[in-house]
Amino acid sequence: MLTLGLASVALSGCAGPAANGAEASASVGISRPGASGTPTPSSAPSSSSAPAPASKPTSTATTGPTSPTPAATQAPQKLKPSGPVLPASRPTRLEIPEIGVATDLMTLGRQADGTVAVPPGEAGSPAGWYEYSPSPGQQGPSVILGHVNTTTIPEGVFYRLNEMKPGQRFTVTRSDGRVALFQVDRLQTVRKDAFPTLEVYGNTARAEIRLITCGNYQAASGRFEDNTIVYAHLVGSR
Repeated sequence: MLTLGLASVALSGCAGPAANGAEASASVGISRPGASGTPTPSSAPSSSSAPAPASKPTSTATTGPTSPTPAATQAPQKLKPSGPVLPASRPTRLEIPEIGVATDLMTLGRQADGTVAVPPGEAGSPAGWYEYSPSPGQQGPSVILGHVNTTTIPEGVFYRLNEMKPGQRFTVTRSDGRVALFQVDRLQTVRKDAFPTLEVYGNTARAEIRLITCGNYQAASGRFEDNTIVYAHLVGSR
């Protein structure tokens, strides 16, 4: 089981790259409308913190953190595994038929300032797996981030994430060839300043997953005020 430390690593703002490609690499975490008047792409929680893992899941991912992992302030309780659990393996693809998602998965680490990296903001950009969370199918909460919009068109990879409902199922293909099947438990919309860090990143007995994007764009501030979070658990694999 991957054990998460309780020390904090700030997550980057739900806002992303500007419409200009040169600006994009320098402005991750800044939200403002793009040239077309649509909000800039968003995915990750802001004004919140994520527990940093005490140990990294075994995977073939090569992307590493650009800042040291903060030491745990308290050893979290280890939970006895419950339900199906798979060994570590990097995820490669996510498919959610009910909302039209069929995306490759990139690997996300952390930026130099300790914030969680987010996928690129261009149209067609994939969702990304946070490599310091368990891989999908391992015990614990795997975390996948995706933009709700893009720098050029309104529809990002998780544009329809808020339409998901309990009981719906989706799959994650892994580099070991297994296809993990997940079932949605619930959907939660929260304000960024009240992000449920322990609910998202805290240890769980089951193999679980979180799909996260942004919502509630405010034109006056040029920012997304909310996060949409889908909670699901592993029900099987093939």
